[in-house]
Amino acid sequence: MERVITSVEVLTQGGVKAHGEVRHTIFGYAAREIVLFAKEIGADVIVMGSRGRGDMAGLLLGSTAHKVIHLSDRPVLVVR
Repeated sequence: MERVITSVEVLTQGGVKAHGEVRHTIFGYAAREIVLFAKEIGADVIVMGSRGRGDMAGLLLGSTAHKVIHLSDRPVLVVR
């Protein structure tokens, strides 16, 4: 939670309009919840962190970032 708050503060101080929220969801449905929330608030872009496993490992392990990229109707920026 504290990382989300800090990240939003840094972005806001840099002139970026940012919003962060921590939600609880059923295991396996995080990507769907992220995409739905982005639609609810009218986000222009979804920014996500990645562990940097790579495409094959992400595919095999079911990366949330990969799922968001495929489900979203807006740009997704994945940062390592």
